[in-house]
Amino acid sequence: MHTFERHIASLRSQALAVLVANQVRAADQSLGLSDRKVATLNIDEVRAMLAILDCMKPNLRPNEARQIAARIRALLEEPPGCQPVRVGCL
Repeated sequence: MHTFERHIASLRSQALAVLVANQVRAADQSLGLSDRKVATLNIDEVRAMLAILDCMKPNLRPNEARQIAARIRALLEEPPGCQPVRVGCL
């Protein structure tokens, strides 16, 4: 497995761990409603990030890499409560 593929697999693994943690928080009735809502928003963000990672391929052209970086920046910079970024493969 190439270094790039190992990095993507590691990022995907970390994103899945965050997804599970947020799913548990969203379902935890001992938390306040606002905390559960934040966890739900985080779930949407992580799913969008996983969609981006699923589109990654080891031989990206520079313009594809720039588009993916822009999608990730948009996802990370959006204020809480906004609609999640919808992504599709290039």
